[in-house]
Amino acid sequence: MSATIAQARAELEAKTQQSQQISLDRAEVLNSGLAANLEMPHPVFIERGAGCYVFDADGNRYIDTSIGFGLHMLGHVHPVVEAAINERVPKGWMFGIHSTSQMKLAHLLQEASPCAERVVFCNTGSEATMYAFRAARGYSGKDKIALFDGFYHGAHDYGMWAADPQSPLQAPQAMPLGHGIPHVLQDLTLLLPYRHPAAFDLIRQHKDELALVFVEGVQSSNPQPQAGEFLRELQAVCAECNVLFGIDEVITGFRVAYGGAQQRFDVLPDIATYGKVVGGGLPVGAITGRADLMEVFTGIGARGGIFSGGTFSGNPLTMEAGAAAVGYLADHPDIYDALERRGDRLADAVNGFCSERDIPAQMKHVGSMFHMFFQGGALNSSRDAHGRNIAAEKGFYLHCLNRGVLVPGTQRAFLSAVHDDGVIDTIIEVFCESLADVHAEGLFVD
Repeated sequence: MSATIAQARAELEAKTQQSQQISLDRAEVLNSGLAANLEMPHPVFIERGAGCYVFDADGNRYIDTSIGFGLHMLGHVHPVVEAAINERVPKGWMFGIHSTSQMKLAHLLQEASPCAERVVFCNTGSEATMYAFRAARGYSGKDKIALFDGFYHGAHDYGMWAADPQSPLQAPQAMPLGHGIPHVLQDLTLLLPYRHPAAFDLIRQHKDELALVFVEGVQSSNPQPQAGEFLRELQAVCAECNVLFGIDEVITGFRVAYGGAQQRFDVLPDIATYGKVVGGGLPVGAITGRADLMEVFTGIGARGGIFSGGTFSGNPLTMEAGAAAVGYLADHPDIYDALERRGDRLADAVNGFCSERDIPAQMKHVGSMFHMFFQGGALNSSRDAHGRNIAAEKGFYLHCLNRGVLVPGTQRAFLSAVHDDGVIDTIIEVFCESLADVHAEGLFVD
């Protein structure tokens, strides 16, 4: 049944009284920088998760396409992961000193990641990329890091840059992402155009000052299935220029394939970073890479040695949960075939619906990660997104939430192993109905 934005909002307000009260109460206590909450079309606060569903404070059930920002490959509260956590708890969950739990996950990560001759654990994906930058600088003796427009590598100062929209597409200029980022760091950052041949020329021009060229296995803001060709050429140019090449697998690791983007696209970096799926739902980060490069982590007395640490790094609770989740994925490779099939079916259905109805919207996806864009035409990089249909975009997500499908405020969405064919059918139905509603209401301007 068709509905307007006003109707959808009224229905959500009526059935989310507890969430709205929590939102008011939080405003007096907590300032939260989580984009997923700040950008949600309507405030909902999650009480619990089960499989592919989450339940809010009012008891409303939603199909969850955030799935922990992509980390719950097995769905919420998977029994294998739950059992591993419960088995660890009576023995203690934090010692500071290295525990007996680290080796299982380290071996699994070493076997899965093509570049992983050595492994270092930390606490978050942001920490992992920060340490990767530091390691590259220590090893190479050079200071500049090359990143790509549209990237996200975590919340540390060295990653908080965006392309100035007024700068040329083939030579993007970095601007700080918000206040508080020291402008002096801008001189240590080279921004490159994503999936554009000009990037290779810029690397060659700056090779003597570049410590590392770092790229997401697949940009979560712009999931392009053709990313592999670009990654392979990038690897070759870095080798030619004697510049370290790194892949951020925080999102793509154990998601786009068991061996991540490295396996899916047949590419081999010098260093790679991990997070999300690796922790089985608990906080984690990891850095993997060539043995000689990773030697910098053995202490500041090593050649190019760097400082790294963290009270909770490699804590036993995370290690056991991560080993359970990753081990289960290793034992069930059919999960990836099913996710690939379902991701394709979802994107084909939504894109076919938009084409048939002449709705200027499209879904980009790689395997089980997907992102809606509210415009037609080519979308090679994030610089191609014009943002003129923001009213239609916001209306779409409001309708989806009201119809029981939660898409995170970042709009970077994912499927899990427990999003079965019936759930995919429901997502397709909700997405198509919601697109039709905002189109009928005249919210598209392009």
